[in-house]
Amino acid sequence: EAVVSTQSTGVRKIEPVLTTLPDMVNKLTTLRAIHEHAAQFSTNLSALESTQGSVTKNLANQAALLKKVEDHIAANLKQINDNCANVSSRIDKLTAPKKK
Repeated sequence: EAVVSTQSTGVRKIEPVLTTLPDMVNKLTTLRAIHEHAAQFSTNLSALESTQGSVTKNLANQAALLKKVEDHIAANLKQINDNCANVSSRIDKLTAPKKK
């Protein structure tokens, strides 16, 4: 009888907690799902930041290459203009009236 009394007292102590237990389980289940979504979001955000860093680096490299191409085109255009001027000068000399 003492054992039953002790057990009965123990059950009465946890009885208020037992009524809230289903709500606590539901809240914990919901929190778990939210936590999993947050963890996935964090992973996706890290991947996005890494990709953004790569894209930024590639854009900087492309800008440097574009600058080099522009410089080479400008140098080539100058050389073409100089060559055209030289050809024009040679044609003028060849077509000029000869002195007697």
